[in-house]
Amino acid sequence: MISKHVKLLVVDDNELIRTLFRLSFKRFPEVEVYEAEDGSEGFKRFQEISPDIVFSDIMMPGDIDGLKLCKQIKASVHQCPVVLISAKGQPSDIALGMQAGADLYKVKPLSPKDLISIAENFMT
Repeated sequence: MISKHVKLLVVDDNELIRTLFRLSFKRFPEVEVYEAEDGSEGFKRFQEISPDIVFSDIMMPGDIDGLKLCKQIKASVHQCPVVLISAKGQPSDIALGMQAGADLYKVKPLSPKDLISIAENFMT
């Protein structure tokens, strides 16, 4: 159970994925879900809100994909756990995500139960 106030940032260009996060955490008043549609916006939001955990897709439009975003977060003053989520599930894909500094790499699709469990593991 998440027992403290948590700021969660989800960075994904897919509106359905962002909606899944909003709905999954709706019953947890202590969790604030923030969103960004791409890596560039994601890093700006990261700097603005100093989240407790970031969930990021890897494949996104623009100059900053999820791997670059993860590296930027891990190089910043305010560090937090980064969970990379992707449709890419080959061992080489997972290795790239972990080399970028991810704390966890999960292959889509993810259920609300999965998302809550991951957040609980990092936030309790």
